[in-house]
Amino acid sequence: MVARDYIRFGEDKVQINLLKRKEENKGAFGAFLAWLREFFNSYLFYVFELFAAFMFVVMSKEVYGAIVFAALLSVLLLVCDDVLPTTLPFLLLCTFTTNCYDSFDTFMAYIPYAPIVVACAVFHFVVYHKKFSVGESFKGIFAVSLALCMGGIGNFTVIEYAKGAYYVLGLGFGMMLAYMLMKSEFGVQREYDFKERFAVIMMLEGLLCALMILWGFYRFQRGDDMPYKYGISPNNIATMLLFSMPFPLYLAKKNNLWAIVTPVLFGFLCLCNSRGGMLCGCALFAVCALYWIFSVKDKERLIRFLICAVALVALVVVFGKTVWETVIQRFINEGIMSDDHRGPMIFEAFANFFENPLVGTGILDDDITYGQFNKKGTMTWYHMMIPQIIGSMGLIGIVAYGFQIFGRVKSIFQEPTAWSLCLGLSYLGILLMSQVNPGEFCPLPFELLTVLLFILQEERHDKYALWEKSV
Repeated sequence: MVARDYIRFGEDKVQINLLKRKEENKGAFGAFLAWLREFFNSYLFYVFELFAAFMFVVMSKEVYGAIVFAALLSVLLLVCDDVLPTTLPFLLLCTFTTNCYDSFDTFMAYIPYAPIVVACAVFHFVVYHKKFSVGESFKGIFAVSLALCMGGIGNFTVIEYAKGAYYVLGLGFGMMLAYMLMKSEFGVQREYDFKERFAVIMMLEGLLCALMILWGFYRFQRGDDMPYKYGISPNNIATMLLFSMPFPLYLAKKNNLWAIVTPVLFGFLCLCNSRGGMLCGCALFAVCALYWIFSVKDKERLIRFLICAVALVALVVVFGKTVWETVIQRFINEGIMSDDHRGPMIFEAFANFFENPLVGTGILDDDITYGQFNKKGTMTWYHMMIPQIIGSMGLIGIVAYGFQIFGRVKSIFQEPTAWSLCLGLSYLGILLMSQVNPGEFCPLPFELLTVLLFILQEERHDKYALWEKSV
């Protein structure tokens, strides 16, 4: 048995049997169903979803948009045996609803309809069931789950735990369940180039962010009254852009023109009025440039270096004035820490650590400076990952998160490829942003998307292991 055949045989144990599915799709209804599934997973439909999402932003009807996209997700879960078509609408939904400023009560009114979406999800995972399995990154999620549950143990009542379950369980054991479901779904063989299509999905999600910033900039210029400067939640949009920035460079493997999208996304990131996004974006863009330059042979590297230099000059020319005004306003006039109290919260984190060095004071602890500012329905964040871990989970949290991050970095550089490094750059974006914003402490979509990145890393390792056994 040759290596190629062994890989195919190994994958069939945990994936859709394509030949069997083709047989089942014979007949008029089967042919229609196959066409419908293919359409829902086509680039044409992806672009339509992007356009629809942006139209809800233009019309300021994000709540209605959330209802429409939730209904679309329900239909896709019912119709499609492949989970990938649900990825883009989910990300677009999470992105444009960030415009719904302080809207806990608004969305709570629609909770009675949530069981419909849940029922469709249950239907999908039962009817289109694939084999469950776990990989290396599961260990890190499990360690973090224990740290989250043990953090501040004894400090909260059962009612407080129930109210904070979205964070305590959503970031921990709930994410373990999400991991298992997603791994079973994303680990199947497909008749198309999955990496390319996933990269397109991430790029389109980033383009929605860019369009929202552009529209917000237009509204700001015409004097509209908005809760934020450009009518967007700058840190949330910046975080999604950091996730998306590296993926056009992977698409550039086939056509270098796609590489242009990355500096465009970076330019809009600098415009979105997020200080953390701007700082992290500059760091990530520099690493992305190195990734693109060194992904080719020596003779071509100089050319790519010159292209990056030209792109940087173009960014300065196009976005320079506005970015400089943002720097003056956000870093100098307002001060780096004066308006968000991150400085005092660093000391509070260490005070909470020394109060209970083993398990900290728990992520539900609202007795910190930000407790007076957090929105209804959200936890009280330190807005910084390291102080959050130190203050909320103590030594157990430090060990658990250290173990998880070490495992993730190891996964990226184990037999590295262009794909693994691209996924790693996306992770670098959220890891950087988490140092100055809630980031990975937001279950949906940020931590869920981070977990997915490493499920995709695991699939790469699984296929390599099968190849190793066959030679």
